[in-house]
Amino acid sequence: MSRYFAYIITLLLFIGQSLSAQELTVKEFRLDDSDISAVKFQVKDLGGDPCALVKVGLAVADATFEGDIVKSEFKNGEYWVYLIGGANWLNIKTKKYLPLRYEFDAVNPNSTYIMQIERPLVAYDGPTGIVTITSNVPNADVYVDGEKMSSVTPYSYKGPEGKHTVELKAAGYNDERAMIDVELNKKLKQHIPMRAAGSFSVNGISYEMIKVPAGSFYMGSTAKNDKRTTFNYEQPVHEVTLRGYSIGKTEVTQALWEEIMGSNPSINKGPNFPVENVTWKDCQEFIQKLNERCGTSFRLPTEAEWEYAARSRGTDPCDEFSGSSQLAKVAHVGVCTNYVGMKQPNALGIYDMSGNVAEWCSDWLGKYTAVKENNPTGPKMGVRKIIRGGSYKDEESSLRNAYRGHEKPGDSSSTIGLRLAQDL
Repeated sequence: MSRYFAYIITLLLFIGQSLSAQELTVKEFRLDDSDISAVKFQVKDLGGDPCALVKVGLAVADATFEGDIVKSEFKNGEYWVYLIGGANWLNIKTKKYLPLRYEFDAVNPNSTYIMQIERPLVAYDGPTGIVTITSNVPNADVYVDGEKMSSVTPYSYKGPEGKHTVELKAAGYNDERAMIDVELNKKLKQHIPMRAAGSFSVNGISYEMIKVPAGSFYMGSTAKNDKRTTFNYEQPVHEVTLRGYSIGKTEVTQALWEEIMGSNPSINKGPNFPVENVTWKDCQEFIQKLNERCGTSFRLPTEAEWEYAARSRGTDPCDEFSGSSQLAKVAHVGVCTNYVGMKQPNALGIYDMSGNVAEWCSDWLGKYTAVKENNPTGPKMGVRKIIRGGSYKDEESSLRNAYRGHEKPGDSSSTIGLRLAQDL
């Protein structure tokens, strides 16, 4: 009898260990202010009130949910679960894993939340090694050999010896693919950087975009009304809210311009120098041809988008340069232009927003008001177009984040180029 009970106890322990190895883990639960899906794809409860949306990153086909749920669906590679406002828990059930109950702070109506769930490692009976996969995007989905393994990075993959295909996917970024080589009993690391959506290559000439999340900032200058403030055009300071977008990591190079346009109008020649001596109208023609060739939807940034990116989403001091209060660290100045991306980038990883060449924006020049604005695009009509950032031969005061240059759309100069932008 004692041997029988010992067997039962051993069996129960084994079952318990097996079950515990099949538990799901919540790696992250957070409010995403930049995601407007709860508003754009709004669902209302029985009382007519808008729901909160929880996007559940879980690579399991048979998941079901319990709680104060109005609707759930599998969409865009994840589960969208709509909860009534004030809900504070969610049960997740699958056939393969133990039920998961997760409690959180009460959710707000019309708000989008991100819930990332990691599955346990799949057991493998054979030689294994570990490769830790890192990226510049922490909320990236990680696929190994076609199977989704995680919704966050870093992620440590434990698997059989040999080469494996890793793919990273994240909203607002291009999919990235790489090979990892698992070595027996070794712990290795591999970094896979992700490029913002819109990054592309044409005939071997690459152009990289940087994702700028939605948010608000105070636009304009607090400097006294003197020659530094462009005849008071930089005031009053006012609050601006922007949707998410992407913007060029660098200014458009002469190599890219020549590939698309078939000619190079620049005065200071060099394939990796910024293109210059282009009018606002020339830039519109270039963008149209680029979009037709690549199937993209690039445009010039609005003035507000430009300043928001230059200030690293408002974290830079109001009247300083893009990335530093020390001009020499971030801005190229001198007798002519220089290679793009040679100076220190700002906190978003964007180069040359102060100096090298000034950059055309889409807006007509107009006076600021104190009224709070959402996604402003400037006056509907005007005489002069905005240029931002200052150039290699401008005075220091013209290279500040808030400085507003302006020229007629048919004018060109060796000091003016462009940078691309795109909606996410």
